[in-house]
Amino acid sequence: MTPHARPSLTTSRIPRTAFTLVEILVVIAMVGVLIGVLVVSLSSVQTSANSAADLANQSQIIKANLNYATDNNGRLFHPRTVGEEPNGTNDIDEDVIARMWVRDDWEDPNNIPETITGVEALQKGEAWEYLGNESIYRSPLDPTQRLRSYSLNSFVGVNNGADDYSGYAGNPPPNLAANYIPCQTLSRITQPSRTMGCIIEQDPDYANNWNGFLVHPGWENTTIAQWIDFPAWDWNPGRITIAYMDGSTENYRLTDYDNLSQAVQTHNVIYDSTDYRFFRDIMLPGRVKN
Repeated sequence: MTPHARPSLTTSRIPRTAFTLVEILVVIAMVGVLIGVLVVSLSSVQTSANSAADLANQSQIIKANLNYATDNNGRLFHPRTVGEEPNGTNDIDEDVIARMWVRDDWEDPNNIPETITGVEALQKGEAWEYLGNESIYRSPLDPTQRLRSYSLNSFVGVNNGADDYSGYAGNPPPNLAANYIPCQTLSRITQPSRTMGCIIEQDPDYANNWNGFLVHPGWENTTIAQWIDFPAWDWNPGRITIAYMDGSTENYRLTDYDNLSQAVQTHNVIYDSTDYRFFRDIMLPGRVKN
């Protein structure tokens, strides 16, 4: 008997073909999209981390102010930062200088340095004893080279009110008189949880940050608003970090970012909006009249 022959096994070969140019381009495009999403995601995470660190800095500054008040019969830091006035008004007395949270003494008031506050100015200020670390004075959101990113509320810690400008001391214009209220001590603040204590501030030229943060409640009449200093509107676009006098913090979302940014870029200090009113209302709520 003839044994059955085994069937021959044949292997069918599938020809290999290279990727087409279109396929390569599609893969490159997909990789590019994924990298873009990853970069945006990492940037968002980094911004959130910097914002959290910024708020922590501000909270420490407020706690330093409160501790200073405990050690000084309730007196708070003065919001000014320059021992010699650049405009020659000589409206700073020894009490103000002694309580400045940061103090920078200019030898020549007509020669304003590009970056005003140096390490010595931090160390000479009253806050240094309670903070003792220059990194706390600078926001991680700050893209400039300044050592100090923060300003204190101009209505808090002052003898005559509104940054103690002597031109108004004891005799402010009638339409502004109600806004110049002495608030030297913590006990004079009726609503600490709604009173701004610290804020990230940028002036349009990034340099002239020698006084506290001020949103004037009215100028010439109560219908015209005036920004004296601007919050740091573009360090974390659309948000402003704030610390209140009870130590709490807020990451405030701007409601009119485009118009605010335009006002800042054009150095336009006359401006009114929901954001303006928000900042005005947290300067000294319950005491500053609108």
